[in-house]
Amino acid sequence: EIGGLIYPNESRTKTVWLSPEILPDEERDGKNTILLLDELTSCSKRVQVAAYQLILDRRIGQYHLPEGTFVVALGNTEDDDGVYIQLAGPLADRFEIHYIQPDFDSWKNDFALKNDVHQAVIDYLSFNPSALHNQTPGSDYMVFATPRSWVRVSDILKIDDNIDDKIVRSKIIGNVGNEGRQFIEFCKRHGYFTSVDEFMKGSKPAPKEPSELSILVFGLVKKVSFLRDITTIDDLDEKSEILVQKVIAALMRIPKSEYIVVGLKNLLEMNRTIVKTIFLEMDNADIIRFVNENKSVLGLE
Repeated sequence: EIGGLIYPNESRTKTVWLSPEILPDEERDGKNTILLLDELTSCSKRVQVAAYQLILDRRIGQYHLPEGTFVVALGNTEDDDGVYIQLAGPLADRFEIHYIQPDFDSWKNDFALKNDVHQAVIDYLSFNPSALHNQTPGSDYMVFATPRSWVRVSDILKIDDNIDDKIVRSKIIGNVGNEGRQFIEFCKRHGYFTSVDEFMKGSKPAPKEPSELSILVFGLVKKVSFLRDITTIDDLDEKSEILVQKVIAALMRIPKSEYIVVGLKNLLEMNRTIVKTIFLEMDNADIIRFVNENKSVLGLE
């Protein structure tokens, strides 16, 4: 009830509004607040009318939105096969409207790598990014792949990554549909890839296939994802600094320079200051020469 509840005043001569606690309160929340109205396109027309008052008039009943409140709304479209009630024109006209589409690079860099999504999921989607979201509007098939369902597959594999187990395979397919079958085949092949640890130890050479090289590069970079949380070089313990040096050295052993550049760019994007400092501390002529030769590409000019 966005409008709150009506109750009698103390003298029982008038009714007053009791505002819901979820609405911004300047004393409690501060002067600058974001009010997020989720699933607005799933609301009944009655609730949308109440939201209309709040957005247009910045008040409802006796409640007034604090001056520093910024209103944001979220909702599915008709093609998303969810509960959908079209926004009234005057309400839609009060918003700046953006249609959000799934984007693999954003999902991987801003979510998956930061939230420890299982490496097999990241590897597969790096190889086949269109599989991140494959819902077909109007389809009768209830199971399809989404960023959310891939995270559930990741959680399954963290508990049990034995893809020869019928239950594990069924749970994967039950979360991402037919795409799960392709993922399972990919995982069966995954054992033939050069693992990150094996490559760092020097016990296996770099793979030749471009897709496998990409997976190796992203795996090496993920090894040092903690760099995002480091402020100064003093915050980096000796063990972690040595690991960063080993990752850089491993990247330099990849035979194709374009993949080295991709790996180093990813490291620099995580923490430019710390990675540049480690470059210098390694005092490796090959690394310094490569960095100097590719300054413009690495953004170090």
